[in-house]
This record gives sequence, structure tokens and C-alpha cells, in this order.
Amino acid sequence: MKKKIGVAILLLALAAAAAHAKIEIWLGQDVSVRDRLRVIIGEAEDDVVVAMDRFTDYSMADALIFAAKRGRRVRVVVDGDRRNLLVGQALGDYLKSGGVEVMYDRSQFNLYDRFLVLDERIVIVGSYPFIEDAPASPMTDVVVIDDAELAAQYVEFFDFIWNLTK
Repeated sequence: MKKKIGVAILLLALAAAAAHAKIEIWLGQDVSVRDRLRVIIGEAEDDVVVAMDRFTDYSMADALIFAAKRGRRVRVVVDGDRRNLLVGQALGDYLKSGGVEVMYDRSQFNLYDRFLVLDERIVIVGSYPFIEDAPASPMTDVVVIDDAELAAQYVEFFDFIWNLTK
């Protein structure tokens, strides 16, 4: 049920953004989603926020660390379920050592989201998980939306999640 609600919210956001936003869709079968994400994160000119249900991909971590070392504020929230804490704790420490702020969502809710917001205007959502074996799957998609208003809503939502984890 929660996933259906999340999909409905995503579709409504996309429909609202479509009227005035620049939208790109990256399909796993067409492009290297990981490489394109690393480039766009590396080119960030302002803050970066990431909410991921799973995060075990060190190459994505390197892109976030690169952004942090360039003076960007980079914050990451990962679901705090047992799997992430066992597998992803070392990666979280790695991110922190590179200047990235990391929180594990340990609220009573599960973090099902996969989204990034860059430069207070670019929202990236989709099925692509930040896990090591994700690039091998042609069954992933990413929607890149260039819209400051939508980005502000996602940052507000991210801040809500961030504050729940404290």
C-alpha cells in the first residue's frame, strides 16, 4: 500500500512539473545510469541531498565525496533497516570521512524513497538503487526534472525525513 501511495505521489509530482519543467528519462537499457548520475553529482554547484532505501555503491559514494570536497553540503539519509546497517555501515563511515553528512532512518517508518536533489533545482527520482549490482540491470529508470519549485518541495520532504532520524 505504501509503495502505491509513493508511486501516486511521484506521478502527481511529475504531472505538475511537466507543465513547465525540463524532464529527461534515463532507462537502464539505453544508458549507463550510474555513470550519468556520477557526472551530474560531480557537476553540482550547490547542496546535494540523497534519500535511498539502500546504499552500498562506493562509486556513487565517491561522487558524493567529490561534491563535498568541492565545498557542497552533501546530506544522505539511508533506511536504517538491519540489512543497511550490516552492509552499509562501513560505506556510511566512508562517506562521513569524506565530509558527507549521513543519517540512518530509524523511525517507525521504512524509507522507501530513492531521490536526489541537486543545486536546489534538479530532482532525480526513479527505481535506480545505489547498490553495487544495479548497473547490471536494464530494468531501472531515472527521471531527471529541472524545476526549482519541485526541488524545494523535495528538499522540504528530505528535511522532514532528516529530522525524523535525529
